[in-house]
Amino acid sequence: MKQWKRVLIAGTLLGSTFTAGVFAEDVLQRVEAYLRPDFNIVLDGSPVKLNGPTLIYQDSSYLPLKELGNLLGANILYKDVNKTIYINSRINPEQIVDEKDLTTDEFKLKNPNSIMVNYLGADYPLLLTNAEDKNNNSTKLLYYRLSDLKKMGIETGGMKKSKEMYTEELYVTETELKQFVKQLPTQNRSTNYDRYVIAGEVNTKKLEALQNHIKTTMNSQNKDNKDKDRNFRYTSKPIIVDKTENENEYQYLYYQTTYFDKNVSYRYVRTKLTLTKREIDSDGYTINTHAMTDLNEQLDIRERKKTEDEAKKVIDPIQP
Repeated sequence: MKQWKRVLIAGTLLGSTFTAGVFAEDVLQRVEAYLRPDFNIVLDGSPVKLNGPTLIYQDSSYLPLKELGNLLGANILYKDVNKTIYINSRINPEQIVDEKDLTTDEFKLKNPNSIMVNYLGADYPLLLTNAEDKNNNSTKLLYYRLSDLKKMGIETGGMKKSKEMYTEELYVTETELKQFVKQLPTQNRSTNYDRYVIAGEVNTKKLEALQNHIKTTMNSQNKDNKDKDRNFRYTSKPIIVDKTENENEYQYLYYQTTYFDKNVSYRYVRTKLTLTKREIDSDGYTINTHAMTDLNEQLDIRERKKTEDEAKKVIDPIQP
């Protein structure tokens, strides 16, 4: 794999993230090269078929940068503004897997928000949050979602992790992250109350359908006669929408405030969204909502079971 990385970085120039036309004519140089469709490529012991043949120039082999980068698990980005190709390593099978549990503590979400960040030239979605202290106040310590860091290509092996209690996802504190990376991701777009990130989706029509659905479901009021005098309503604050491995399927996390009579309740909710195309000739989508989970309620259930299990051990100790 290391040898292939050297080929990727030092020897690959063509057919990928840019074309010759983007450069000024005074820096172009015409060369004579040859295409070799008879060349075979084997990656980690398995044959690989690229879209185009290998290019030979002055006895050196050249392969398409973006295509080879994807095979190696790298993120390739070209920016025409500064004529620069960014090559960022991604997680690959050679990465060391944690051999032990490095989770050091548990915490609860407090003021989570999703933003777009720039890391080593590329843009990524990131879920950030503070933690809730014993008085339900926000701490100053900032947490980064572990799955987002992995997508940036940051090797997280050896980092101390913190488990978020509502979602049961792992996070890394900013203090811990600083010890493993040369530079932190930098924010390139702020997130307000009605702003959030849809991570992993680039199709404009699908993005539009998801955004419209969230906008129309952020506020609701029960107009049923029996409850109209009891002032039942709710407001929802979107946190993040994550595209799953399944096509047209997304996990939507939001914070909901419910008003009923004089009672007000707050909870984190996670639900699954699926897109279905309206018609064969239409580029629009309808959205179905299912698998809605009240994360606060689920945490209460886990905590009660934990307490019951501990009490049972005291009452009925295991006999040797």
